[in-house]
Amino acid sequence: MEPEFAAGGVRTATGAFFIIASAGCYVASMVAMKLWDGLPALPAAAFIAAALFGAVVFEIFALRLDRLGFVYAAILGAEVVMLGFVSHWGLGERFTARELAGIGMITAGAAVAWT
Repeated sequence: MEPEFAAGGVRTATGAFFIIASAGCYVASMVAMKLWDGLPALPAAAFIAAALFGAVVFEIFALRLDRLGFVYAAILGAEVVMLGFVSHWGLGERFTARELAGIGMITAGAAVAWT
């Protein structure tokens, strides 16, 4: 039996918000992990835990609107784009051509799934 989802699924403004919020929380936790050495351990751990909790909560809300595979692809696509910007402009990291191609393929795959 196919489960029923809300009209429009995550392709609505609300669904898109859940996707972007979840991806943003995942990115925030990953950046805190990257910067762990320069941060006090307890506040950093608390921030990472809170960000991961937020990511899971928003992902659950998104999953109520649409299929697992689609939600996963949408969050991954948004997360890759956000991490690309943060790591390049925020952390000063550089990408190889192969890494940029991978980012492009993930983003293209998420865009195809979204349409």
